Amino acid sequence: MKSPPEDLIDPETERAAKRLSSISGGRVLDVATGDGTFIQTLMKSLKDYESFVGIDISAEEVESARERMKEESVEILEMNAEFLDFDNEYFDTVCISYSLHHMVKLNTVMAEMYRVLKRGGHFIVSESYSDGDQTRAQKTGILNHHWDAEIDSQRGIPHNKTLKRDEIKENLGGLGLADIEIFDCTQSINCLPCDKWSECSDPMNTEGMRKSIEEIEHNLSNLEETEESRTRSRLIKEGEDLKERIRRTGTSPARSLVLIGRK
Repeated sequence: MKSPPEDLIDPETERAAKRLSSISGGRVLDVATGDGTFIQTLMKSLKDYESFVGIDISAEEVESARERMKEESVEILEMNAEFLDFDNEYFDTVCISYSLHHMVKLNTVMAEMYRVLKRGGHFIVSESYSDGDQTRAQKTGILNHHWDAEIDSQRGIPHNKTLKRDEIKENLGGLGLADIEIFDCTQSINCLPCDKWSECSDPMNTEGMRKSIEEIEHNLSNLEETEESRTRSRLIKEGEDLKERIRRTGTSPARSLVLIGRK
């Protein structure tokens, strides 16, 4: 895997990447795969692998992932993570990235992932957290995510606030996995195989700020579907305040945990 310049490497993220590079993935299942970003990260990061399957409950996301990875030998399926349609101990590796906060029944999802994982197989979680030592730009990113989550929830889309570190650890710890390793990363593990390191590392990057503000404006347009006028007025004001905050502080993804355990 290609490495970013030395001055842009977060040591803990690099340590997580080196750990991934020691894992033979075998059959890999990526839950809540979205557009398939984490599959592509693991393809570049793992020591080797046999195959990848990504599942997502959203037909739109499934089509997006299929289009994005049409040149890759990857199977993308529309499936509810609470009811995985695979035999017991079918996969050598199971993973979920930046999606715990989207789960309605998280304990059920984690139990299903555990069920389809082979004995001795790897269970990998990557997830942002909201507490701890965050920069001003990261705090802006967290506030933006919390605001976005409330708008989605108003529209009936499952979306919770960014979890705290202990909440993430508890969800994995309850499975009874062995040899759990925890990496507390300033950068997303997805950044290392990416060519846009400078954009990720600079919270005042013009393009990144522009995209964040555009996303807020898009979400503001969705508030027309919120019937309760007082809530809508509050969220509109918070959205405008967020745009101004981004212009002042920039924005960065929150710190994240990478957790790797074995069944």
